[in-house]
Amino acid sequence: MYITSTQLQVFSEHDLVSLEQQGHVKFPQPYRDFLKTYGGGTYGGAICINGPDFNLLKQYAEEDFWEYDNSPIKREQMKECIVIGNSIDGDYITIHPAVRGYILLPRGSERIELFADDTEDFLCTINKIAAFLYNEELEDYFDPGGNDHLFLHYSGKNVEELIRRFQAAFPSDFLIDNEYACSVFLLRMGGHVRISRSRGFEVAVFYSKYGAEFFETVKNFLCENGCA
Repeated sequence: MYITSTQLQVFSEHDLVSLEQQGHVKFPQPYRDFLKTYGGGTYGGAICINGPDFNLLKQYAEEDFWEYDNSPIKREQMKECIVIGNSIDGDYITIHPAVRGYILLPRGSERIELFADDTEDFLCTINKIAAFLYNEELEDYFDPGGNDHLFLHYSGKNVEELIRRFQAAFPSDFLIDNEYACSVFLLRMGGHVRISRSRGFEVAVFYSKYGAEFFETVKNFLCENGCA
């Protein structure tokens, strides 16, 4: 897995034990291991992995967003579910002290899903959830978050030429290049540059505080090559 930044926000064992005591719960070991190794952030640009939120779902306890027939939880257990992640589209990944595995509350479905294996590698489970939600495999990168950003617009006529020039000037540490956009990841900047092939040739730059100086170099290059 490629990690976009060196600024990881990891949890200590003491942090996790304190949170478990607070929530009267034992977190699945793969989830604990992930937070201790990588911390919170976004995987594959689509699934946010967070520290536990014990209160978020209390507001939904009396709502009829999901069906509870043949569900892994009962209606009265909704307020006890602990949110540990979410998709960028608003689907919640949760755990419950009385349920083994990870409970998915889909935004676009009334059916609550259970991913029962809480012993496999956490990213294996995240990829299964992503496949269920998006019917495709996510790109294997993790962004710890905390990034600043800049949005520019390319005014030239040939965005492929801009992509070629940028890649020649800044060799990537990780690259995602498809029909929609080219994303060049640069660890020195703690982020990446996404050059869109649609949306009016938008150019987005994401960078960490430690990479601010290198960001200025990247920004100057883009502005000298038709971006504003």
